[in-house]
Amino acid sequence: MMLGLTRIVPNPRCAEARADLGDMGALHRRLMRLLPPTGLGPHPRQAADLLFRVEQTRAGTSVLVQANRPLDTSGLPEGYGTVDTRDLAPLLGYLAAGQLVRYRIVASPTRRTGRSKEQGKSEVTTALRGAEADAWWRQRAEGSGLRLHSLVSLDRADAVDRSRGRRIRHSAVLFQGTAEVTDADVLRSAVRAGIGRGKSHGCGLLSLAVVGGEP
Repeated sequence: MMLGLTRIVPNPRCAEARADLGDMGALHRRLMRLLPPTGLGPHPRQAADLLFRVEQTRAGTSVLVQANRPLDTSGLPEGYGTVDTRDLAPLLGYLAAGQLVRYRIVASPTRRTGRSKEQGKSEVTTALRGAEADAWWRQRAEGSGLRLHSLVSLDRADAVDRSRGRRIRHSAVLFQGTAEVTDADVLRSAVRAGIGRGKSHGCGLLSLAVVGGEP
């Protein structure tokens, strides 16, 4: 099954692009409309392995979109931005245990804790920051076929969905550094499926680059 990565560089003069960047729910729905209209079943995001991340670097803002189906970017509004797509199959096929890779992910680290019946909920989800968030990522990375060599983390603005009459909010933390591949098959699955909560709101997309280059 193919896996493609599309980079969209939004045009800051485009009103639709500016609005999408301010609302992760709206951006998710925009990207979902680029998928084939049929054949994805009752859970289209999961079926398409669609994940995305808003990249904020010195070069500017872009949106990375990963999916196992080709995206019809002609469905973007006129003037929305520039688009470039690459095939991730060579990278995924090249991964092997013992390789050193650079990783980058915006994830939503959380902890679920129980509550009493008097409090009205059986459990509550707590956002993690700082050392607790780092510990969460180390555990998730190990379970995803990576042994971390270095880790730099940076709090990002919460991923917010302001539409449909209620606000959905996910905490977001950028994790990046280097790691050793311990299980290439597990890692490939993690890249496809994403890691953690908030996948419909710009969290969970794991990006990799083999140190020394890949085919």
